[in-house]
Amino acid sequence: MPRRAWALLAVAALLPWPLMAGPDNWWAFMLVSAAILAALRLTLGPDWRGQAGLNLSLPQAVMVIAAFAGVAIGSGVLLHHVYEAVGLRATAPDSKEQTGLLFQAFNEEILFRALLLGLLIDHLRPQALMPVILACLALALVFPAAHFLLYRYSNPMHLPLSLPALATLFCAGLAMNNLYLAFRHIGFSWALHAGWNVAWLPAMFHDAATGARLAEPQIFDRVLGSPTVAAAAGAMAAVSFAFLLWRPLRSPATL
Repeated sequence: MPRRAWALLAVAALLPWPLMAGPDNWWAFMLVSAAILAALRLTLGPDWRGQAGLNLSLPQAVMVIAAFAGVAIGSGVLLHHVYEAVGLRATAPDSKEQTGLLFQAFNEEILFRALLLGLLIDHLRPQALMPVILACLALALVFPAAHFLLYRYSNPMHLPLSLPALATLFCAGLAMNNLYLAFRHIGFSWALHAGWNVAWLPAMFHDAATGARLAEPQIFDRVLGSPTVAAAAGAMAAVSFAFLLWRPLRSPATL
């Protein structure tokens, strides 16, 4: 079995543990991040940073931080209008939960982008763009499917997400896949993932008309099902394809 496959299994086994730590579990994501890095070093060997999508130069790291700040600020502005349009009232995001979400996004990007997508690409011809795009599309379908199954069958509310919400998740997954392949590190996909999540997930939501507090599936359906958010996700996916098409022309070694 390839080393990346062993690393994939190790990270997949570690990823769910913070969810078992209760509601105030922001610290658990940090501990799991440390455990994931140790597991990657053990399973992948000396080249673990490159295979885990963590081989960034200092200028690249600065650009990633700037991208994260831009996504977080832009998401906050966008969500202010979305909440009003879909009848939601939100509290200010909790700073400790925001910290946990930074590490949660980091852990998930290592698993889904660097390891899972990287493993798929290892079995394709890197110079052929069409198989790469098909792999991105296939893996992007996992993102909405996982959320649909989680809220439809595992959550006590058994609430299926709407088609617009699922389309938003698909476009977001596609954008993150393309960003990883265009740059061959998880920096910008993490910036998109974490910047969006910290802007809204740590808040508490109530229905503006009734005052009733809403559960996570209801929030996902209203926010991600908003035409504005769906259009923004579609635009991000389109821009990510532009990066994917442009980067190989500039540097064939990136794919």
